Amino acid sequence: MPVKSQQNIDVRKRMIDSAIVLFARKGVEQVSLRELTTDAGVNLAAVNYHFGSKEELAKIVFEELTKRVNRHRLDRLHEIETACRASNTLPRLEEIILAFIEPYTGTANTDEGLLLARLTLRHRTTPSDMTAKLMRKHFDPTAKRYIAALAAACPAVPADEFPWRYTFMVSAVVLTITDRRKDSRLLKLSGGKADPNDSISLSAALVRFLANGMRAPMNLPQALTSVPASV
Repeated sequence: MPVKSQQNIDVRKRMIDSAIVLFARKGVEQVSLRELTTDAGVNLAAVNYHFGSKEELAKIVFEELTKRVNRHRLDRLHEIETACRASNTLPRLEEIILAFIEPYTGTANTDEGLLLARLTLRHRTTPSDMTAKLMRKHFDPTAKRYIAALAAACPAVPADEFPWRYTFMVSAVVLTITDRRKDSRLLKLSGGKADPNDSISLSAALVRFLANGMRAPMNLPQALTSVPASV
């Protein structure tokens, strides 16, 4: 490969890596081009040359991140399901949940997890053509696979309950991950005992909570069954 081509690849990679860190920690809108290029060690012209604009760079960053994350999730789910078929057992619910949340909570790259959570939250609060496209292309197929896997792991719960429970799972994870600041509300409420920046404790707590929610029986407390439909 020509040296110039390799240099272009290296510059492009440095810019994407810097964008992931800065966008995750500050948000796309709050990161200036000068800050981005300084962090990546490139000049301002490199953004236009490789991406055209900061907005296009953001699209490419999100595309690459969502593609990689969901491919990893599907590969991990395939491993779990293959092992279960070989042993003729039901998949373990905790393994499925952990495979899903690991990109958010894993210790390997917390910036990627935070950026992924920000992207998901951004689509929920201020959806755009870009986020809608990413959701349709990368998240929806993965969501459907995981909904089916969660239902298979909880045969006592009707399968049509799991789109609800999957959505509740995503919401719990995203809101927790996007509050991993030093002054997070969780730290304040727990008196410093529950730290969302402790990835191992965070993963364990989320799996405990989500697994119990997924397994919860359908029967409602009497107080809820008596609530008028108009409320």
